[in-house]
Amino acid sequence: MLPVFNEAARLPAILDSIAAQRYPKDAVELLVADGGSTDQTVAIAQAFGARVFHNPVRRAEPGAGMLLEKATGDVAMWLAADNAFSGKTFLEKMATPFRDPAIVGAFPRLVSTAQDGGTTRYFNAFSDPFNHFLYGGATSPASYHRTYRMKRRTADYAVYDFAAGPAPLVALAQGFTMRLPYRKPAGTEEDDVAPVQMLLARGAEIAYVESAALEHHTVRDIGDALRKFGPRFRARLTDSQIPVWGRLRSIARTRRLRAYVWPFYSVSFVLPAAAALGGFVRDRRLEWLYHPFVSAAFGLEFWRQAGIVAARRFKRGA
Repeated sequence: MLPVFNEAARLPAILDSIAAQRYPKDAVELLVADGGSTDQTVAIAQAFGARVFHNPVRRAEPGAGMLLEKATGDVAMWLAADNAFSGKTFLEKMATPFRDPAIVGAFPRLVSTAQDGGTTRYFNAFSDPFNHFLYGGATSPASYHRTYRMKRRTADYAVYDFAAGPAPLVALAQGFTMRLPYRKPAGTEEDDVAPVQMLLARGAEIAYVESAALEHHTVRDIGDALRKFGPRFRARLTDSQIPVWGRLRSIARTRRLRAYVWPFYSVSFVLPAAAALGGFVRDRRLEWLYHPFVSAAFGLEFWRQAGIVAARRFKRGA
């Protein structure tokens, strides 16, 4: 399932990676929700053989939810236009856990390629700086071994005891695969994290398929990242109904407190630098070295957006 809007430039990469799979072609159904593209997005998808549906809401999460009702297979996979399958056996590897009837969902490992810069590598390792600080060891599969008990491991995938620990940051949009039939719970139409957390809270088992690598070319550089996240910061400061606030209200108080500490932590530089040094020594992951710089850039953008919001409110009240 692939929601799109004016993605003609990026769409061929994900479509070509699907076509290259050593997986039965008649077992793959590509559903595209188009938000009213004005470029060649629809023509490219249709030429590939996709079933294209109009997405009147235009946004990705509702578009993917709409496609759930159109899916006819046994499982459905959420994808984004900035994804591409790495290797020719990605689909085969993602299908393997579902041979176990206890498995409800599965998610792959996010990877970067030579075309990705430092910011993208950081995102694929840890998510964005805010969520990295908020979720800690529950952010990335690389730190799951320090955060959760292993329930079982096979040669193909691992199942962690997520229900016994803090809610992990697992998003639908990056290759999450769900056994059908499934419908997103009411109130999560705009959210691609809460549905997974709700599944886990009910005791559902999901598999981490480390051998299935999904390329995630999320941003070009730090400037592109700030242009993408700046409006999100502003929305968080002005709209109490966006998904992040709903998730914050449902998590433990200590984690919720971290959300309010982050704007100050991020611009301190010293604290992120100390965290990066400790993380690098512990994990030997080069992505840690980007942490103080990406955190500072995001923190400064948050405060810039906060200043814009405050100035507009002052102007309206004057």
